[in-house]
Amino acid sequence: MSTTAQATTAQVRQAMVSNCLWGVQHNADIHYSQARPMPIGIAVHQLPFSTDCSGFATIMAKWSGAGDPNGSGFNGQGYTGTMLDHCEHITAAETQPGDFVVFGAGTGTHVVVLVESAAKGLSALCVSHGQEADPIRTTLQDEANSHRGEPLTYLRLPGGGSTPPSKGNPYCPLAVDGGFGVNTTKALQWVLGVSVDGQFGIKTKKALQAHLHVPVDGDIGPVTVKALQAHVGVTQDGDWGKNTTMGLQRALNASRF
Repeated sequence: MSTTAQATTAQVRQAMVSNCLWGVQHNADIHYSQARPMPIGIAVHQLPFSTDCSGFATIMAKWSGAGDPNGSGFNGQGYTGTMLDHCEHITAAETQPGDFVVFGAGTGTHVVVLVESAAKGLSALCVSHGQEADPIRTTLQDEANSHRGEPLTYLRLPGGGSTPPSKGNPYCPLAVDGGFGVNTTKALQWVLGVSVDGQFGIKTKKALQAHLHVPVDGDIGPVTVKALQAHVGVTQDGDWGKNTTMGLQRALNASRF
């Protein structure tokens, strides 16, 4: 691994821990809900929001520049089962700050984020969001006591290949000019959690369709366009023109896409 890659990985892990501890400090405005999709499109440190244990872990991963632990391109879907399927399984001794611990057999019942390595055992600190009044900083021992008899599975935080984003969308504010150019595409890709290359290609199109809860086929036709128009609050005529792009730009600038 190159020195640059090592620095980036360290930055992501540091951001992961910092963001989780920020959540602990602001738990009065972070509520518990098992609704899907997860509120994955919110800006960094935007409050209030509501999610569950896997949603919290996923949001923290996105804010920190890591990959989606569910392997779905941050489309708002996933749970402990998809995290178990997608993330690398490691031993407690191999864990580092920012990694995950899933409680429960099969598809799992709860997930926490490590604040420090679990190599030190169940006294290791973690952040847990399993009920209203969470997230809290606690120990693996306390979580194990709450999930008595359930096995623990240690998961590696996925690499994202990018440095942690700044607070809010780094490609905003956009000029609200109706031009669907590189900057608007990058701002959209950042929200969708796909590679930010400024090209409105098949992966971005599919991620947009998943975000809008329409059939994911990569074909941006009237069904997708109408869903987009409804999402950004413009006339739903199925024609992606200047007004639709301006609505998209306004929504991205307001962190409500």
